Amino acid sequence: MTAVLRPRRAALAALLSLALAACALPVNRAPVQQTYRLTAPEIRTAPLPQATVIQLLPVRAAAGFQSPAMMYSRSPDTLEPYRDSRWLAPPAQLVGEAIDRTLSRQPWISAVQQQAVLVNAPWTLHCKLNRLEHDVHANQGTVHLGLVCELANQRTSRIAAHWHFDGSQPIAVNDAAHFAQGAQALLDQALKNIVEHTRAAVAAAQS
Repeated sequence: MTAVLRPRRAALAALLSLALAACALPVNRAPVQQTYRLTAPEIRTAPLPQATVIQLLPVRAAAGFQSPAMMYSRSPDTLEPYRDSRWLAPPAQLVGEAIDRTLSRQPWISAVQQQAVLVNAPWTLHCKLNRLEHDVHANQGTVHLGLVCELANQRTSRIAAHWHFDGSQPIAVNDAAHFAQGAQALLDQALKNIVEHTRAAVAAAQS
């Protein structure tokens, strides 16, 4: 009887040793996905004699910037997505939401319409995101934001203003977190630009 139990005990001991060894092995876990967003800054301007309504069309995106991927370039002719970092939504959508919130805070704008059209808005704003990328091929990283906008006066059926924003922001560290910070700084400038151009056109029409 004792001779039979010894092989069984040896087998159990071997299995236990394998189980303990397996517990000690490192586990290959999937990397944590980091998500970043873009927000609207606090931009305040003086009121105008009459508040107006803006029809904001969806912001279009150039090829390569239509997904939530955070894009970087190692050379002028390449564009690649970050593996473990992404935007909360496609950047054109985030930019559009920031434009909406920024304009809605202005005292000379009574409403910003997007999908729902409640009234015939006298002004229509359309923007296209041409570029939002992290340039890493230089010694110091640089974030680039390219945005082009058109403001149409519906009462005159003419383009009242057309402008480009092409901004660059150096960053100290080439990673997604600093990319997002640089992108936010550039978007703040672009939104200030949008407010200034839009207000100037509306003010000129009211004078």
